[in-house]
Amino acid sequence: MPEEEELARLAHEALTCDPAAALEPLGRLGFGDPERASQALDRLAGQAPFLAPLPAQVLVALARTGRPDQGLRHLERFVETSGARLSLYARLKDYPRLADYLIQVLGHSRFLTDILVRNPEYLYWLFEETPFLEQALDKQTLSRQAHQQLEAEQATVRRLEVLRRFQRRELLRIGAAEVLGLKPVAQVGRELADLADVVIECALEAATEELSVRYGRPRSERGQPAHFGVICLGKHGGQELNYSSDVDLLFVYDEEGYTRPPRGGAAMSNEEYFTRLSRRLIQMLTEASAEGFLYRVDMRLRPEGEVGPLVRSLAGLRLYYESHGQLWERQMLIKARLAAGSTEVWVRFRDLVAPFVYPAHFKVSPQEEIRRIKERIEHQILEQPSRDNNIKLRAGGIRDIEFIVQCLQLLKGRVELKARSHNTLEAIGQLTRTKALSAQEATRLREAYCFFRRVENLLQIEDGRSVYALPEDPVAARGLAWCLGLADGPALQQKVEEHLEQVRRIFAGIFHSAPSAGEQWGWLLEAEPGSTRAREALGSRGFADGEAAHRHLASLMQGGMMTSTARQHLEDLLPELIASLSLSADPDQALVRFVQIVGAYGAPGVFYGLLHSHPPFRNLLIAVCGSSPFLAELVRRDPGLLDGLVSRQFEPPPGWHQAPETLLGHRNQEVLRIGTDDLLGLATEEETFLRLTELAEQILQAAYALAFRQVVKRRGRPRTRSGEARFACFAGGKFGGRELDFGSDLDLFFVYEGEGRTGRTRTENHLFFTELAQELIRFLAEGNLYPVDTRLRPEGRNAPMVISLSAYLRYLTGRAALWERLALSRARLVAGDVQLGRRLQLAIHRFVFGREVDAQTAREVLEMRLRLEPQPGPVDLKRGPGGIVDIEFIAQILVLKLGRTQHSLRLTSTRQVLNGLSQTGQLPQEETQFLLDAYDRLRGIEKGMRLASDQADNILPEGREMAALARSVGQHSPEALVAEVQELMRRTRGLFNQIFAAFIEGS
Repeated sequence: MPEEEELARLAHEALTCDPAAALEPLGRLGFGDPERASQALDRLAGQAPFLAPLPAQVLVALARTGRPDQGLRHLERFVETSGARLSLYARLKDYPRLADYLIQVLGHSRFLTDILVRNPEYLYWLFEETPFLEQALDKQTLSRQAHQQLEAEQATVRRLEVLRRFQRRELLRIGAAEVLGLKPVAQVGRELADLADVVIECALEAATEELSVRYGRPRSERGQPAHFGVICLGKHGGQELNYSSDVDLLFVYDEEGYTRPPRGGAAMSNEEYFTRLSRRLIQMLTEASAEGFLYRVDMRLRPEGEVGPLVRSLAGLRLYYESHGQLWERQMLIKARLAAGSTEVWVRFRDLVAPFVYPAHFKVSPQEEIRRIKERIEHQILEQPSRDNNIKLRAGGIRDIEFIVQCLQLLKGRVELKARSHNTLEAIGQLTRTKALSAQEATRLREAYCFFRRVENLLQIEDGRSVYALPEDPVAARGLAWCLGLADGPALQQKVEEHLEQVRRIFAGIFHSAPSAGEQWGWLLEAEPGSTRAREALGSRGFADGEAAHRHLASLMQGGMMTSTARQHLEDLLPELIASLSLSADPDQALVRFVQIVGAYGAPGVFYGLLHSHPPFRNLLIAVCGSSPFLAELVRRDPGLLDGLVSRQFEPPPGWHQAPETLLGHRNQEVLRIGTDDLLGLATEEETFLRLTELAEQILQAAYALAFRQVVKRRGRPRTRSGEARFACFAGGKFGGRELDFGSDLDLFFVYEGEGRTGRTRTENHLFFTELAQELIRFLAEGNLYPVDTRLRPEGRNAPMVISLSAYLRYLTGRAALWERLALSRARLVAGDVQLGRRLQLAIHRFVFGREVDAQTAREVLEMRLRLEPQPGPVDLKRGPGGIVDIEFIAQILVLKLGRTQHSLRLTSTRQVLNGLSQTGQLPQEETQFLLDAYDRLRGIEKGMRLASDQADNILPEGREMAALARSVGQHSPEALVAEVQELMRRTRGLFNQIFAAFIEGS
């Protein structure tokens, strides 16, 4: 800063020489635009420049701000609204201190300038008529003054306007002292907090009066008055408020009960009354008028945050903090203080939370948890353009100082009661006395904190905005530096870096734990919605919509059941979760499924702990979410199925098969187990299909037993002259072939033996067994167990549901068609009477294998296969040319031909038939192996489609679903998968044509 004498000389020169010559001294005074400054000076002088010259000390004062252009603009605004220009100039000339104070305020703060422009009369109140600019007004004095001004007003609207003007005037008083450096940082923060307390107190009184007139006063259940308290938190609670701070509040009342309404009114619960009171108070504080608004209110620190109740009773708060309180809430409550309302409520609240804030033992180390929070904050500010200059959130900044102090308070506060101060500077002093901080550490923290808070205050008072970054503009940096008594912007930056380094060293000494694995991603949970860094980070890991993925990950932290331990478990899971999901077929949808399962489980804290303590289970669940929407949906619908994944030795409860409602749970548990084994590669395709078939048989037999008991209970047992009638349930298709897939239906047909009636209701046996079949199908279908297809019965879907053995035998030897020979080659007994089943199996084999397969038969089978082909279009794995059906037809026609003489080939499984043909030399080894490989591959892809949707669709999907399918079956792209399938089907069709041509040509 230039010397005072030099500034005075330049100012005199600028004011007394002609306008052209004035540009040079104005430039040397620091004006960036001397010509505009000269014009402004002329406008300020008005019509009598020689009679009322602008005092030179004003120019000197403007130069001393370091931002004279801004100061001059603000001075011109103020003069235009003051209305008494000559009188003002005379005062500025006669009272140099007044000129200096005014210009410093105008030069450094548009926010304070706006107040003076709005109320020019405040100038003399501020600098002349009151002696308290350098003094501290206590809270009682402020409250008395506010109530005196409110006394004349009765209407709430008018009282709020008076309150807004009172607040604005007091902000000017405190802010002017701040700019002029007349008060220490601690005093400024305390006065700003006291002002907020008084404003909230006055607003609460007005809101209480309004509601009491309408609803009466709240009473406890014992009839005593119920009380309400407004607890302030954060900087407000710590009496460290900024000029643009929100007020963090927590609303609490003491007793449950009801209001005593005016005559004719209805009583209201205390909870509803105090909720309405809280809403009205927030409205009063935040609602804007021509006079502005009072405060922004932040209620997110209350239990459960934005989704939690607005107000809670003391008992409700106790329950929450004891059950769900997290370590950050302990930190937050250190600064809790009564802002307005009942002192009795405050005392009870303070005593209630003290054991929570200062427990005998911590489940999670405060150093570890606070360090994790700090690292997330540092990750967040990486996206901010001004991140390198952020004195609040940078490493070594204000937040680090607060975290150091709060961590030591948590550790020492249980025994050292004086360490429980809500004010940071007071706490530093107390922690020094308890030896938690050395004298040197305390000095460095105190100096850094006071310096940073003064910088923060000056930044915010500039425009009344929440700013924490040093200005990049050199002129603004110079002005800030001069206000702090420093030489220039670089000197300011150097001072900041020195303090940051000192604090970083102390922070590192206290928070010395090594980062855990989860912290490389833990910052995602705190990143703001729409975060560019989060979107790009997740996009680089394979998520197509990084912004949505970030939103889903952040949602994992929501809910009232989250604890600090649960949070730590979740952060530890993040690297594995993100890495595993990124390798899945569709990372975006896999994450959605994981979030849905967490939500369905209902206790995320417990769930994260389970995932944390059981790595195999965790990996299994991520595999399910990443590879099988079908299995993930099973888990979402019934999270209890996860029990079977935690323990691979899980056994179903006894008697699961004895009630219809328990069949589905057992079926889903086993499907999940089979599916996860398949995903992890613990089973081959053949083993998976066999296990699914065996499960279906198990469920079918249990359902058959239940259905039989039900029908017998209604009708009695079916009798014949020689004893009891018999019933057999046969399977065909892939169920008969022991090759069921996920989502397959059950091909069934039913045969009974023995005419007669039931013993009790005399119902004909045919009707009894029809009812039995219908009851069985109903159990399977309505219980969501399996869809049933009964078209294999004689005459198809229009025929009776069941048929007698004699009628069935006549049908086989008479009207049965060729397609039925093929279909019945896979028929086998799955439930019912074993003796009847054996006799029926022999009859079916006589029908299937009793005739030669000549050229005409082969031609008819070929035509039958071609009729099943779809129209040209998307790739159909099953029915398309060269698809799965081609291989099944090859196996079936060879079984029909060779099974007549080689009983070992009378097999129901396509794969077993192909193996048998290879072993007996009926097909060349190379051709057989190709058919086996093609069959396994096509069915494996089909299985991948079933796991994705549980729908029996055999058409290759498109777009995103196709990309996911390709990845799930080991192909690098959809195009590669299509090319592979087309080549397999081309070669299969070629072999199919070759084999059928040989049959037809008789060679």
